[in-house]
Amino acid sequence: MIRGVDLMNDLINVDVGHLMSVAAASGFIPAGEFDGYANKYGDTFKKFQSTLTDGKSPLNLSLAEEKTIPQIKALAAELKEKYENILILGIGGSALGARAVMQFLKGPFYNLENHGGPRLFVLDNIDPLLVAKLEQIIDLKKTALIYTSKSGSTPETAAQFIYFYKKYKEAGGNVRDIVIICDAADNGINRIAGQLGCRLLHIPAGLPGRYSVLSSVGFLPSEIIGIDSVQLLAGARAVHRAALESPLGENALFALGTCLYELALRGRSIHVLFNYSNFLFEFGLWFVQLWAESLGKKLTTDGEIINAGTTPLTCLGATDQHSILQLFKEGPPDKVIGFVGVERFPEDKTLTGEFPAEKEYAYFAGHTMAEQLGIEQLATEMSLVSTGTPCYRVTVRDISPETLGALFYFYESLVVYTAGLWRINPYNQPGVEEGKNITYALMGREDYAGRRSEYERQVEQYNNERRIYGVPLR
Repeated sequence: MIRGVDLMNDLINVDVGHLMSVAAASGFIPAGEFDGYANKYGDTFKKFQSTLTDGKSPLNLSLAEEKTIPQIKALAAELKEKYENILILGIGGSALGARAVMQFLKGPFYNLENHGGPRLFVLDNIDPLLVAKLEQIIDLKKTALIYTSKSGSTPETAAQFIYFYKKYKEAGGNVRDIVIICDAADNGINRIAGQLGCRLLHIPAGLPGRYSVLSSVGFLPSEIIGIDSVQLLAGARAVHRAALESPLGENALFALGTCLYELALRGRSIHVLFNYSNFLFEFGLWFVQLWAESLGKKLTTDGEIINAGTTPLTCLGATDQHSILQLFKEGPPDKVIGFVGVERFPEDKTLTGEFPAEKEYAYFAGHTMAEQLGIEQLATEMSLVSTGTPCYRVTVRDISPETLGALFYFYESLVVYTAGLWRINPYNQPGVEEGKNITYALMGREDYAGRRSEYERQVEQYNNERRIYGVPLR
């Protein structure tokens, strides 16, 4: 049943029909039970809606960022005029969103194209070989540095900045053109920005990094490569309105979030996003961080141990039909799979009737690649459903800033509503703090010096417990 959608013109539409079964098949939600979810979970969704209506949700902070766009456009225009390369230093939400924007709207070969603008590189690791390879292909004097770190203390990104700041100065770069994007707290990164007299953009304090793509974190790289941030926000606003105005029986967020929660309670502990376009590949990686870091929580907001969440995976169709699909089809029945596809590609490629005498080739004549990709997605989905794997489908209208903004905001909202069902905080990440603390202490950070000996003892014990087997070269 199609509820409140225009399949040809909606920015996105969501099909949850194959998460449920009229026959109450094992692994699916009974259709009759789904009809009662409005009564069972409606109050939780209304609480989610009220935070949006009252402006108390961190999601509202992205919509309010429209006021910063004129300043960002001016800065982007200046950097585009002056530099051949843009290097973004970031990790997690400070990098994944920019990559998703770039790939969805400009494609994976942007830096190889002759488009008249600067190349854009995103460095999101401290792998020394990766850094060395990057240095071989960019002239730092002709490169603008954008250092993105909400807290300013993320150790990987801080190390990147220390290294490239020194190299940039040595190459004769203008440190006043360095751009730092962080929150407005009284911390080292803001003091450094003041000392350097460089460009400084602030992320709203209440907007976690993994939700920050619809802010200066995503807007500045978008504008640099010719994408209008206003259009990204227009798509987000469309989802915002639909979340508030669509009745429960026609509300995509309510339907999908509730079904995914119920399926998790029934043992579907892995949430796969199967993206049917290479232009969606980086979006899949952005989704993995958003879903895992927001929903993987030990405690409820009341302190009850719950071990919430489902494990996110991302796949690329049709490529991964020839790898991980075998496991999805015949492995453990612990997955729910969401397919994301594009309704209208800006270009298509028609196949001709080459080798007509060969049946393995003749049938392609007159078909297009987009048609084949769509058929293969449908065939994969139907095959999985037929053997007991619940599937849903999200279809985006086209490749445009509006549809990407809608997709970002839809999954952010989906996470926040689902967190309400689990009764957890979707905005913190306590599970990653211990690893950071050990790193700070072992690397010699002054305010963690008191814990260094404790961690060194733990490391010694951990190393003593290893069992290592080698493979010699003879």
